[in-house]
Amino acid sequence: MKEIDITQWTKIGEGGNGATYINDAEPGVLIKESYLELAQADALVSEFNLSKAIFELGVPTPEMIELVSVNGRAAIKCQEIKGKKSFARLCADNPDKIEVYAEKMARLSKEFHGTVVGAGSVIPSKKERMKEAVVVTKMLSEKARKRVMDFVESVEETSTLLHGDFTFSNLIMADDKPYWIDLGNATHGNPFFDLGHFYLFCNIFGRQKRVQEIAHMTDKQMVEFWNRFALVYNGSEGLEEFNRTCQRFAALDIIYLGHVQPLTVSERFFLGMLAKKMIKQ
Repeated sequence: MKEIDITQWTKIGEGGNGATYINDAEPGVLIKESYLELAQADALVSEFNLSKAIFELGVPTPEMIELVSVNGRAAIKCQEIKGKKSFARLCADNPDKIEVYAEKMARLSKEFHGTVVGAGSVIPSKKERMKEAVVVTKMLSEKARKRVMDFVESVEETSTLLHGDFTFSNLIMADDKPYWIDLGNATHGNPFFDLGHFYLFCNIFGRQKRVQEIAHMTDKQMVEFWNRFALVYNGSEGLEEFNRTCQRFAALDIIYLGHVQPLTVSERFFLGMLAKKMIKQ
């Protein structure tokens, strides 16, 4: 990887995992630095490769330019999207237009889920990753594990592109153009894996103050957004069954969450009970 002299760049953002920089000498370019050393930066490398593959499928997402190194840390050089606002932020700034943004996201989501991932792509199967999570999870008894695995096995494998962290925070607008961002968890499979994740975020986790701070919205506003989104994405016919299916996939998302993120014993117990209750719906 090419080493970047970051002293020539201006920091414009910083979070728990890294920082972002721009340089007047390279207009329209952003550097996204990880705080992990190169040897530990598998997630960033995966994000680069997945985002590049998705961009090449024609999905509106920032263009990946190259993987680089910043003081021995992995970083991504990519397209800078100026003046961007997430759909969550747009709703927070214009709460009277929540239903308008929900309808727009639903239409854009249908387009996103209309993208086909070709054979041999670097984009992996969500069903296979879900099966791995069910095998090793500590949330479930053996009886419950078998029931959940039977459900996962019954899910039709498809080549539909999935975001992996499908929420209104990862769809942005800039100059009236939409972009999907943060595609490091992208997979392919049944769209309900994405929809279940979003259902969980809006209707269950949205009750938590921490999630409300991330979304810049109240729990009631997130439920309002979901209700309109679901109506437009699915249509009014069969909407109750649509929501029930989203709830069952949300239960799978809880199990997957426990697989990819460290949880305390109490969190694992609570989420395990919640998942078992939801998947029975």
